[in-house]
Amino acid sequence: MKKTIALLMIVMITISIAPISYALSGQEANTYEGLPTYNELYNNINFIDIKNHWAKDSIYRMSSLSVIKGDGYNKFYPDSTLTREQAIALLVRLLGLSSQAQILGEDSIKNVDTAGYKILTPNDYWSRGYIDAALQNNIITQEEVDNILTLTEEEQNNLELEVEKNIVSYEINPNLTDDQIKNIENQLREKIEKKYTWKKPVDREQVAIWVSRVLNLKPIYGQSQQKIYNLKDWKKIKTKNIPIIEALLQRGIMKGDDRGYFNPKGHLKRAEMAKLLDNIFEDFLLKQGYKIGTGLVERIDKNYQIDENTTIEKKIFRIRDDKNNILNFITQESETDIYDRGFLVYKNGKIAKHNELSEYDYIKYYINPQNNVVFVEGLNDIPVLLEGTVEKVGDNQITIKDYSEGVHSFNIISGVDIRVNDNKAELNDLLYGQDVTLTISGGKVTKINGYIDIEKEGYIHPGDRIFVGKVLYIDSRDNKLTLLKDNSKYEFTIKPYVPVIKGDVSINLNGIKEGDIVKLEFDQYEGNVPIKVSVYTDGRQFKNIFKGKLNFVNLGRNEIILNDVYYYKHAKWLYKDENIKIPLNSDVEIYSDGLNVSKENLKQYLGKEVYLVTDEKYGREAAFKIILKNGYERDYYNSIQNIAYGQNKIKVDYNEIYYDDEETIIIKDGRVVHPYNLNEGDNIYVISQGKDKYTAALISVENIPHSGLVIYRGRIDEIDQYKFELDDYDILEDNDWDFSTRQISFDISEDTRILDTRGSSPVEVPVSDFIKSRFLKGKHSVKSYYGKYAYVVKYDSMAIAMNIVDKKTRPKIITVADVDNVDKLSKLISLKNIKDWNQLKDIWNINPATFNLDVSKALIIKEGRNVTINDIQIGDSLYILRNNNVGYIVVVR
Repeated sequence: MKKTIALLMIVMITISIAPISYALSGQEANTYEGLPTYNELYNNINFIDIKNHWAKDSIYRMSSLSVIKGDGYNKFYPDSTLTREQAIALLVRLLGLSSQAQILGEDSIKNVDTAGYKILTPNDYWSRGYIDAALQNNIITQEEVDNILTLTEEEQNNLELEVEKNIVSYEINPNLTDDQIKNIENQLREKIEKKYTWKKPVDREQVAIWVSRVLNLKPIYGQSQQKIYNLKDWKKIKTKNIPIIEALLQRGIMKGDDRGYFNPKGHLKRAEMAKLLDNIFEDFLLKQGYKIGTGLVERIDKNYQIDENTTIEKKIFRIRDDKNNILNFITQESETDIYDRGFLVYKNGKIAKHNELSEYDYIKYYINPQNNVVFVEGLNDIPVLLEGTVEKVGDNQITIKDYSEGVHSFNIISGVDIRVNDNKAELNDLLYGQDVTLTISGGKVTKINGYIDIEKEGYIHPGDRIFVGKVLYIDSRDNKLTLLKDNSKYEFTIKPYVPVIKGDVSINLNGIKEGDIVKLEFDQYEGNVPIKVSVYTDGRQFKNIFKGKLNFVNLGRNEIILNDVYYYKHAKWLYKDENIKIPLNSDVEIYSDGLNVSKENLKQYLGKEVYLVTDEKYGREAAFKIILKNGYERDYYNSIQNIAYGQNKIKVDYNEIYYDDEETIIIKDGRVVHPYNLNEGDNIYVISQGKDKYTAALISVENIPHSGLVIYRGRIDEIDQYKFELDDYDILEDNDWDFSTRQISFDISEDTRILDTRGSSPVEVPVSDFIKSRFLKGKHSVKSYYGKYAYVVKYDSMAIAMNIVDKKTRPKIITVADVDNVDKLSKLISLKNIKDWNQLKDIWNINPATFNLDVSKALIIKEGRNVTINDIQIGDSLYILRNNNVGYIVVVR
């Protein structure tokens, strides 16, 4: 199984002792019922022949989700070979096309007179349908079908012999006409022929090709081919199939056996196919509209109701997912089967029904497009961390209050590991109000880490005081960070030595973006200087913003169709297509005139114009917010003159425009952000809609984020040991050059890159040569750098790069653009989405041209370091100082 969740996570839980309700106080819960057919599903997949099989996890998971089926008699036959027909059916079913396949099969039925004999069964007709569906959806090609249907001379003779043998029992019936016998013979031939065609075992290489088409994988060629050559029998794979099998190997979807053989012509077993499907199934369920998530079972409530003299036992499983949302899973049990609803649970290596689920189980759940809970998997081998303060300890039980004021009680395992300030301790050493972190596994506490202050007054254990908030502003020049929490602003000073961690990577302060969630850790009770900063991205990254008319809503497939579609790009609406199909995210938000609209009511708005924003997960693009247009549209492209956060309005071009925390799509630096990320002076593009009162549907902040670097230009004056000065220098601030008649001093190091670009070919200047040139002062020498014009890039307190230029050809244009292509040999970068700074109007002008930037004379800076063109990737955003198409300073933002 692909575990996409962290091994350790902090789950904030709130448990109520109030009577049963479907939502916690102050938080609405989403409610989902179980399947009415869960008992039948359980009976069908409670296989007796896989209890100790290596693939049982995959088999139970895939069969619980009806991707695969058993072979009757409560058996799966895991080590039986898979047929071509079965492999095709499984892949069609994975794509959610079973209904289409069955309809195609039923449509292929011809009213043929066989005198009432049933030669072909429903499975035979559906088999036709699955093959046709596979053809229509590019799983299999017509050439492959023809090859499968082509029999050898021996096979053809054996087929005819079998047909003749079987038709005899019908020919002796005197009541059958010649036409009836002929029809029976044709159907017998079709049925028997499958033994030589579709019911033959499928080989591994063929399945690999079919799976690659389902996944729409791109073949891998050239030097990128690596894994295929680790297989001892790679030469037995067809040449044309090697690139696509390489792609499967690199994705970990298929692999060789323990001896290093791929065995391309070997037969695939049913268990192996179950494992293969288990490697890829989640993306396809999401495309079909499934909701998949993980969370903790907070509470299980039970009540009873009587309906038509039948007692119904109802259970409410209250789940808090990893996004802190509340979900209620509802099950029902009764002596009358029509009232039963439930779901299957795979827990501790056994398949069971929902009653096996316990409080504090950590689970993964699957909810189908009809909003039925289908399958829940216990993940109790993954520990969960819970932080809080001690409320009560005793009788092998502990009660704590989390930092959201939720109170929780847990049983403690025997021999639990207890530490206080990393020292071994006993349960009775824990004190009321003491900070603790519990490790919970299987609903019980397996470890307790306690903390207590034993240091000097004012000092606390590092990390005991934390502050979590959303980033509003970053001032990397003064090392200031402004955070938003509970609608209030807080400013902190981030010293240069303070580690800033994003994921597992240490970054600079300018690596934080507005909209990020950060956690600050302190070693003082008071003060605004943290000892550590951890960054969690929040402002949701988006893929596209569209507008168009709502043409069709398909809740079964969880998707909509828009016509007359435009997409937002570069402060413009560009025509996309006449019609496009857009899937909906499971958590899609829909708004109309300030009110939330459910997906089920979306059909009422057919023909209405909408604005929507999409994201992309696992290669699937889907809408996560939809705004239904009301009234008329206006647009503005200018700076914010005034912003009133309390009144939710901004002034642009002397027009007051309202915004809504939820109904307005606000984008900045490639992400959807909070309205508090808007600032006076921001250069924005606004789409508003309404009649008397105009509300923004879209606000796009077109500012260019600060790079964290400071750029100077001027003449080199004094040069000293690891120091130099610039005379009459300019400093680049807010994209404008600010002139100073003074001198400024810079420190340099052996890491400083110095480039002399005065000639036709750039020259790398060693730092030692630059320093030694101070002895050439006053002499006419090409190696003397006194009086030469230079651009200096400063980061922190160090000059990290310097470009010595010819003043006549110095860079005069400031540009931002995205990388479209990189030619590393020619040192050319193709640019798109180009904006040039207009100094007179203080605005970014859109440059409709596309051109190749020559970076052979450029200093290239990324994350405060000197890099080369090899470190620039397609899609990178660049800040450029250029002269025509020659770049002199390029900052990867």
